[in-house]
Amino acid sequence: MRASAQQRVERIVVEYRRFGKTGWEVSEIGMGGSWFYGRPEEGLLPVSHGIKVVERALELGVNYFDTAPLYGKGRSEEVLGIALEGVVEPHYLATKVGYYPEPFDYTRDAVWRGLDASLKRLRRDGVDLLQVHEAEMAGWEGIFGKGRTLEGLLEVQEQGIAEAIGLTGSDLELMRKALEETGAFASVLTFCQYDLLTQEARAELVPAAAERDVAVIAASPLHAGLLGSKRDRWIEKGRFEALHEKLGRIEALLGDAPEGVTRTALRYLLSDARVSVVLCGVSDLDELEVCVSVSDGVTLSEERIATIEEAT
Repeated sequence: MRASAQQRVERIVVEYRRFGKTGWEVSEIGMGGSWFYGRPEEGLLPVSHGIKVVERALELGVNYFDTAPLYGKGRSEEVLGIALEGVVEPHYLATKVGYYPEPFDYTRDAVWRGLDASLKRLRRDGVDLLQVHEAEMAGWEGIFGKGRTLEGLLEVQEQGIAEAIGLTGSDLELMRKALEETGAFASVLTFCQYDLLTQEARAELVPAAAERDVAVIAASPLHAGLLGSKRDRWIEKGRFEALHEKLGRIEALLGDAPEGVTRTALRYLLSDARVSVVLCGVSDLDELEVCVSVSDGVTLSEERIATIEEAT
């Protein structure tokens, strides 16, 4: 049984930030929907597991949820649809287009077909934010050309099915240029490009977004788990090998810190006021609690940040 609204109010712990020009007040820790339904190597988890994670997030005051058809081939959207159905407390739901019905199809028609399928899985008539998934897979013409992604997104927005539209991806130049040449987008999401190990997005994309009052979503704040629970596995497999030396320096610097590497990594991003949401792809209640624990209004000092960045 879900906790009552009054119970939730008493247990809220997170801080909130303005989500760019939308004016939304969103939890600075958002819940990413990429893992709470289960991991590929471990198999799908019961729907009840995902529901418990979402319910606990709501209890803690998390009101921003991000998903995509790509995550578990729709499983993430299905679980979120069940978990959020009937929830009356204000919350914001974001999903993406460009993956379904065909992988990385960015035509106007695919936007509509993909969104229609997502809404069925999400059990609702609309979403708050509809994003281009991995914009670099479409490229400039693939998004902005005639009959392409932006055309479909604007139609969806005009019909009130999505209140706002956004970009996600790893091509920082493409997203920066999109912000500079069109005022259509309310948000940009970047992953594994702004964290303790790399600050590429901070130098190129974040300033452009801040100048235009576009919300910045820092996804994968632990660099796909290299700064958290996946550390030993990725080291063993040699994943992100180019960053292992940096990781060693960071661990040496923060080894005796009270909060350790993981919480410091999250607090590092929250110390940037231009970041609207730090998006944590939690897989269970323990990971959720760790992420939420740093949303207490405390930021790193400028001196501490400088020391950390010198190590990287």
